[in-house]
Amino acid sequence: MKRIQVAKTLCLALSVSLLAGCSAAVKPEESAASTLMDQAIHDALPQDIQDAGEFTVVTSGANPPWWVTTPGKTGEYTGAGAELMDAIAEVMGVEAKIATVPDISGAFAAISAKRYAFGFFPYADSVGGPKERPGAEFVDVLQEVVPFLVEKGNPKNVTNMDELCDVTVAALANAATYKVAEAQAVKCQEQGKDLTVLSVASVPDGVLALRSGRTDAFFTGGASLFYAAKESNGELEVVGDEFSNGFAGQFMGALLPKGSELSAPLLASFQVLFDNGDYEKIMTKYGLDRELIDQPGINLYADWLVENPQ
Repeated sequence: MKRIQVAKTLCLALSVSLLAGCSAAVKPEESAASTLMDQAIHDALPQDIQDAGEFTVVTSGANPPWWVTTPGKTGEYTGAGAELMDAIAEVMGVEAKIATVPDISGAFAAISAKRYAFGFFPYADSVGGPKERPGAEFVDVLQEVVPFLVEKGNPKNVTNMDELCDVTVAALANAATYKVAEAQAVKCQEQGKDLTVLSVASVPDGVLALRSGRTDAFFTGGASLFYAAKESNGELEVVGDEFSNGFAGQFMGALLPKGSELSAPLLASFQVLFDNGDYEKIMTKYGLDRELIDQPGINLYADWLVENPQ
């Protein structure tokens, strides 16, 4: 698997042939994907990406199994997100760089200012819903559940968001999960109860807050939580995944400004990976079988809402 480094890193490993003389170079690992450049997709890219021969995708930091940091290698990632971006770049015939911005609000501001091409955490599609982010559109490539991570045995009896009161719940700052938790806190107050919502900067911070006792539950995308539970040696578990928890029909994927010139070629690149099997190979390699969808699409959540009015 090729490792993709942060855009600000001084020395980007472009290929094995360039590794000599690069003090920060890392030997690429074997990739789960085997894609080829699509000339038509390359020619459809925005001219600035074609001219530069690269794009920079922004993410919001560590988010295993999507983005896994490498010990001792600051700004370097492995994981499903890294492999998918590497495969997308290969289809497009360009190189991929990675930048990090702490949360979705900052990421979207940077994308809108054209500092970066698009975002991939992956981010939750909100178009057409009550938590819609104005001016955004999404190239969706998975469908996610949004449950809770708790201590083994679920000592606080956390079940679902509608019944969550008299506990502390952690959620990523500025994320849709944080807003849902805040709305539930208001409902708890109306019932004479309490819900404390703890803001955390990253998925690892949320897991640490749970382990250290600062929160009773961590509320975020299921893929990250199932991964954390698997890596916890039986100390943590996921609950509430059979409930929507405010995120029924939750599609996720790449974040772009509405009407972006890059949306169509990015969608076409993902379609190549769906068609040749690389998408499924990468997803299943990282235990993301439950998140698989049949076809990628733009703003799939809005389409889902038409068929499933809330």
